[in-house]
Amino acid sequence: MKISTLICEYDPFHNGHEYMLRQMRISGSDCIIACMSGNFTQRGEPAVIDKHTRQKAAINGGADLVLELPSVYACAGAERFAFGGVYILNSLGIADEIFFGSECGDIKLLESAALAADDSRVRNNLKEYLSQGMTFAAARESAVKDVFGQEVSDILRSPNNILAVEYIKALKKTGSHIRPCTIKRFGAGHNSMNTNNNTASASLIRDILKKQGDCRRFMPEYMNSAIESSSFTKDPDRKYQSFEKAVLYRLRMMSKEEFSCLPDMSEGLENRIFKASRNAESLEQLLSDAKCKRYTMSRIRRGVIHAFLGFNKEDFRISPQYIRVLGFNDKGQAALRMMKKSAALPIVTRHADTSKLTSEGKHLYELERRCDDLFSLFFEH
Repeated sequence: MKISTLICEYDPFHNGHEYMLRQMRISGSDCIIACMSGNFTQRGEPAVIDKHTRQKAAINGGADLVLELPSVYACAGAERFAFGGVYILNSLGIADEIFFGSECGDIKLLESAALAADDSRVRNNLKEYLSQGMTFAAARESAVKDVFGQEVSDILRSPNNILAVEYIKALKKTGSHIRPCTIKRFGAGHNSMNTNNNTASASLIRDILKKQGDCRRFMPEYMNSAIESSSFTKDPDRKYQSFEKAVLYRLRMMSKEEFSCLPDMSEGLENRIFKASRNAESLEQLLSDAKCKRYTMSRIRRGVIHAFLGFNKEDFRISPQYIRVLGFNDKGQAALRMMKKSAALPIVTRHADTSKLTSEGKHLYELERRCDDLFSLFFEH
């Protein structure tokens, strides 16, 4: 049995996602395992659609088994997001390959960019560019260009390529035997606000959903049906207003010292968020006040969501401790039976399974339960 894997968010599951799963099956995948983020996402926001609805859509769309990427990885930058997902997929003991979308569709070029990003000369140049106040993404692109030239550095300009590079780096870092494979992105571009026939980016679809508009042609029928019955799409403005007030309350209750304990806080970012949180009357205002040339909006959003969810630097030092199962079909159930013999981490299908976790595993599991509880407080009524 050829077992293929991928790491995803599916927020929401759209036609482009269905296309990728179909291409994986065409390539010869007998079983497809998806490692999917939970109720909070890499962009530093709650998911538009809850994780259980998304995993059902993934199974309908072609996946056979859906696992959860814990929020301490899912709500992180690209490098940590990729590492957490790859670590879990390695731990299954049965994965043959990992697929990811990319703008270039060229695995050799992506592998070259991954090698370049880890080169010692590039790292030295990167420090110099960062000291000039450049964002990490811009600084790394310039550092790679200096050493490896324009063609390789251009790979690091596109968001799916960047994440693909991080997946390849994570495979190398963990000594993985899983083979990397890429599929050229189909349809509308990542974060694009333009449509392409019956495709649209997840960003545009989320925007339409929040405005209670019609985006049915961009998603399979089973996803549309799930969204129509989803509680989130009923009065989303009121739910977001309640959520942002809770976030602002949490931030205003925190001291400067507590901000400094948040993950991925450095070079004064904690001070900018602390100061902005004291006066902001909305999350939009907070993000705008905290923004500067050095920090991307996504990084600031992640800092805010880390504070709200109660994450700290110590949480980010823990490697994945368990394999959480969200859903499966018959093929996925067969894969689970194989994993019970091969998996390097405990498999959690129900709460009782957590009794076999390490203390760190129980801590991460309880953090995830907190995330789910906070999500349901605002978005599942």
